[in-house]
Amino acid sequence: MRTTGAMVAGRRMFDLAHAWEGQPPFAPCFIVTHHVPQEWVKAGSPFTFVTDGVASAIRQAKLAAGDKNVAVATASITQQCLQAGLLDEIHVDVAPILLGAGIRLFDHLDSVPLELESTWVVAAPGVTHLAFRVVK
Repeated sequence: MRTTGAMVAGRRMFDLAHAWEGQPPFAPCFIVTHHVPQEWVKAGSPFTFVTDGVASAIRQAKLAAGDKNVAVATASITQQCLQAGLLDEIHVDVAPILLGAGIRLFDHLDSVPLELESTWVVAAPGVTHLAFRVVK
């Protein structure tokens, strides 16, 4: 977490998380949306609303993060980033819980198969952490 300087998320997650009560996991937080929630457009807000696409959100987040990483949260934004070639790494935490609904993380990947290189695996009680480098 110390190496992350900004986050990009989608509007659905922003709404479901109730804007993290104004305290997103990583700030600044760039929200990709079609409609800006005006109640969050104010001085001191940790949120920047990006209406011109995921590539613009990533570009802005990278500038804000400086030499730190940019976290991409949510399945839809991850899928858009993968399709646009904007992700360098994928970190997945696997827990022994099966969900009955939601958006699949690796659904809607219309591009050619993506090659991933495993960079680390950490098995811990109740969770397995996986990291992959996206081969470009």
